[in-house]
Amino acid sequence: MRPLATVLLMLVTSTMADTYRDTVRPFLDKHCLRCHGPKKQKGELRLDTLRADFSSSSTAGQWIEVMDNLNLGEMPPEDEPQPSAEQRRRIANWIARQIRTAQRRAAGGGGRVLLRRLNRTEYANTIRDLLHLKFLPGENPARHLPPDATYDGFDKVGSALMIDPSLLDSFYRAGKEVAGKVLVNGPPPVPTRTVRFEFEDSEKHSFKYMLNSATRYLRKNDLALYSGTTRVGDALQPPDHHDLIPRTGLYTIRIRIFSHRAQSQQPLTLIIDRISGKPQRILEVDVNEKPTTYETTVPMIAFGDVRPRPYFSIGITNRPDIKIKSMGFGEMKRAREAAAKSGEVAKGMRIHARMFSEGYVDTYLPNEKILTPERFPTIYLDWIELEGPLYESWPPRSHEALLASGRDVRAIFSRLLPRAYRRPPKDSEIDKVVSLVTNELKQGTAFDEAIELGLSYVLTSPQFIYLVEPGSNDARSLNGYELASRLSYFIWSSMPDDRLFELAKTGAVKKPEVIKREVFRMLNDPKARAMTDSFAAQWLRTDQFLDFSPDRKIYRRFNPSLQEDMIGESLAFFRQVLEKRLSIFNFIDSEFAMLNGPLADFYGIPGLRGKKFRPVSLPTDSPRGGLLGQAGLHILGSDGRRTKPVTRGVYIREVLFNDPPNPPPPNAGEVEPNIEGEQLTVRQRLEQHQQIEACASCHRGIDPYGIAMENWDATGSWRTQQNGEDFRGKNTPPIDPRGKLPNGKAFGTFEEFKRVLSAQKQRFRRAFAEKLFVYGIGRPVDPLDREAIDSVIAHLANNGDTIEAAIQGLVQTKAFRTK
Repeated sequence: MRPLATVLLMLVTSTMADTYRDTVRPFLDKHCLRCHGPKKQKGELRLDTLRADFSSSSTAGQWIEVMDNLNLGEMPPEDEPQPSAEQRRRIANWIARQIRTAQRRAAGGGGRVLLRRLNRTEYANTIRDLLHLKFLPGENPARHLPPDATYDGFDKVGSALMIDPSLLDSFYRAGKEVAGKVLVNGPPPVPTRTVRFEFEDSEKHSFKYMLNSATRYLRKNDLALYSGTTRVGDALQPPDHHDLIPRTGLYTIRIRIFSHRAQSQQPLTLIIDRISGKPQRILEVDVNEKPTTYETTVPMIAFGDVRPRPYFSIGITNRPDIKIKSMGFGEMKRAREAAAKSGEVAKGMRIHARMFSEGYVDTYLPNEKILTPERFPTIYLDWIELEGPLYESWPPRSHEALLASGRDVRAIFSRLLPRAYRRPPKDSEIDKVVSLVTNELKQGTAFDEAIELGLSYVLTSPQFIYLVEPGSNDARSLNGYELASRLSYFIWSSMPDDRLFELAKTGAVKKPEVIKREVFRMLNDPKARAMTDSFAAQWLRTDQFLDFSPDRKIYRRFNPSLQEDMIGESLAFFRQVLEKRLSIFNFIDSEFAMLNGPLADFYGIPGLRGKKFRPVSLPTDSPRGGLLGQAGLHILGSDGRRTKPVTRGVYIREVLFNDPPNPPPPNAGEVEPNIEGEQLTVRQRLEQHQQIEACASCHRGIDPYGIAMENWDATGSWRTQQNGEDFRGKNTPPIDPRGKLPNGKAFGTFEEFKRVLSAQKQRFRRAFAEKLFVYGIGRPVDPLDREAIDSVIAHLANNGDTIEAAIQGLVQTKAFRTK
């Protein structure tokens, strides 16, 4: 009995041959051979001898030329019998499918992963876990390496992760730098110390400028900040403490404060930010009404390493429920002048006296001369303290771990290499690095420097920077060490831990029940955050959420800082679905959203404060549920002024359904913006675009997905009337999201559209399984992987459709366990 894979290959090959014989060849004979046959070859293109062999680049290039001319309507010429639009589409689609299949097979090594380089993230994580290092800001060795090439959106496909001499040099520089940080001698370079500032002594510490605002006043024992007017930008930059952060490292910040809410019912929130370089949120806390000390420990870059010199900013972020009415300076000035003109002298004098007592204010709050400060919500700052740099231990754990065997060179590297190479090393491999180190020692090199040289060699060795699965090109089952590495780099983007190494040594990791238990353990480990930071970020394309920023002149409510929050929303949503074992269909529609204070405020959802993301139940009539309700996707699908339904439609087809549309013909361009004087909606312009036959076949399979989301504007805000671009008046046309998907399902509203998508369960399961396959195994899906993908889909459907179920299903497949 033939294996299922062999049967599938025969079916795929047979189907392709049948289609070519019954459909493609007759089409070419009828419409193309007069100009591209044995007698004439216009453009040096001959089709009567063109084979259906897409593995040949030259042959595939000729098929692409045929597809492009069909899509452009330039073939056959007008004086030849014309095929119908449906016939053109069928042939172009067949060519596109064969090209994608050939590309996947070429990138997939014939269904096997022969060799794969660690990507930047994996390289840094592996060094972290191998040497017990914690990278402080600016110290990650991945910064020395160029961005990784991707395939199908993921940076884990072996055929895309090539290496050249310049990249090898980058690995050498990164390894040499890391090696220099592992061994230390003597005391810490900068001793830990604690610096405290008493806010009542602000003038002594050159903080006098902090008191020049109408929103603060100095008391006997503390400094008072009025709520609602202080925020990021109220700086604490001590000019007389240039060495406040003398060395990049971990620091603990403590602050003793209390609050007075007055008429405000909400607690007051205090934030401390570090400004300059990359802004850093250090502390965000709701303040108690009794004196309380709050603290946090964060990595910080030394003041001397950043220009301009960094500083701290302290502010209050809440908005009181009750605003206390106070006339601003301009308003009082105008009222005084009006009183004088009308002859109301007494009224004018009273306004003038009030101006003198309150001074100029640009908010509803008066300045420090106010007679009744207790009326206003206030935070009182007692002192702030900075302790650091902090050391987990000295010497560091990396030093202790490397020299755990003493100063015996062979013992050091005999202990290191099995973990660095992720397998038992050969004696010759140990001999090579030991010989390198001992030769240095013989030449008078200091012990630490010689060990660093040996460590640099290990960190740039192909055995370290590649995931090697040696042997012939024939498929075979992975051994225990190879399977442990494939599992750990899938879930952790890093090397196996001690438990996995032990299971690899005994071979137990190959048992289905053991690997199932290990997946559960690994997903509950903090290192599983790599599934969010790596897989989710690349699957959902969150880096593209920053490609465009909405035009502030059109969208005045939008703050560019929200775009980072939108990335955080999508990643937090994925993490919630993963960690809480929720169904993957929440990505299409959900009853909750993952929000923080700024994003909830932008979405019009009350009650959230702070930067931390948390699950929020949505009202039953909210359109926000799922990925399609997240603003980042809609900013990605815009150009900052107008929405781009085609981009949004392609995103849904590629990301949610792994169904990329056929490539557009050359110079296809895109739907143009309105010309001056016109006010056509994007839908109207797309409908005009579809009148071009060369564009129609593709757009009919894309546009309905994008038009369905036209209720979301270029900022991701819900709208019922057209806005953006030229639509800024009152009489703007209503949004029309109606459409019909290629499967014939019609919808009239965005909610109906989500229901239509939600009904395509098998389609989404297959797409998610294929995406996970590429990421987890490191090669494209091959037609012969049908059995593996079907197995993952079945495991999903039978186990709650969770991400964990998909992972568990994948690691049990033969494809995952085979070289």
